[in-house]
Amino acid sequence: MSVNDDKLKVLLSKVLAVDIKSISDDTSPENTESWDSFNGLVIVSELEAVFDVHFSMEEVYAVTCVKDIRKALKRQRCGFRTR
Repeated sequence: MSVNDDKLKVLLSKVLAVDIKSISDDTSPENTESWDSFNGLVIVSELEAVFDVHFSMEEVYAVTCVKDIRKALKRQRCGFRTR
């Protein structure tokens, strides 16, 4: 696991108030009660601050799970590998 993967999991764990071990590529609003529309916006804001990126609205709407977040960050050249 890379440093950026660790940063992503820590960020998601804090925003969603879930155990870091429970976060996987499949973690999504569909299976995580605390991932509501408000926390979705908080996640975007935190990602932009932590990784120094900016997401378009199209990118924000395209994200449906953690794997999609990794792909979006990879497109922003943040050193992520997609699985």
